[in-house]
Amino acid sequence: MKRRVQSIVVLALAVVQIATARLMVGLGIGEPVEVQSALVSHPLVPYKTAFVIWGLIYAYALIAAIWQVLPRQKESAALETVDWNFIVVWLVNSLWQLWVPLIGLEWISFCLIVVAVFAGLNGLLKLRHELKLSRKEKLLVAGPLALVTGWLTAACVVNFTSAMIWTGFGLDAGNTAVSVIFLIALIAFGGWMVYRTGNSLYAAGLAWALFWVLIANQSRDHEPAMVAVAAIGLALVVGIRVYLLWRKPQALAA
Repeated sequence: MKRRVQSIVVLALAVVQIATARLMVGLGIGEPVEVQSALVSHPLVPYKTAFVIWGLIYAYALIAAIWQVLPRQKESAALETVDWNFIVVWLVNSLWQLWVPLIGLEWISFCLIVVAVFAGLNGLLKLRHELKLSRKEKLLVAGPLALVTGWLTAACVVNFTSAMIWTGFGLDAGNTAVSVIFLIALIAFGGWMVYRTGNSLYAAGLAWALFWVLIANQSRDHEPAMVAVAAIGLALVVGIRVYLLWRKPQALAA
């Protein structure tokens, strides 16, 4: 019964996060997230094309959630292990999409992303170290959680720097040297998590963010130092994942 309730809640929240993505804009309340981002634009903010990944995340989450509620998954140990992590991530994302248009990219919005990243990484590490997954579980349990967590790992650092600009408290992320320091911190933490989780889709979500930070600093902010560091970080993330696949090929999407 508990497993059934979890799966229904996961499905409901997968739908809710799609609904809340444009809800405030549709109601004419506050400012769209993209406008809020433009107000605090700095070298760590990815190029606008990066955000199309949310469409993939939403679709993937919904497909996986529908699969999870099927009767044959009611005894899934993998879902039993991580469904609460899915619930936290999708719920927090829905709240973030309501909060930011109203309030902005400040400290509470940052804290919401921290909670989502913690839940996502907690679930991925449990799957990695405690369970042996089937191919379908790798694709439909670990997969959607990994993709969103990889992307949110980058979003967490970006939101932190945006919150400093928004509130006027802390370092000036508009300064290239400050942005470079935070980008290096993101690459170091993200690279370590790629190694720990051993998940290709986590690496893909993180690499996607780094690629569009690179593009933003080529075409928008014209910061060569950020371009160079982002390129090194992108190569590092891909390199760590390729190394793990070479050493442990069974770890593919584990």
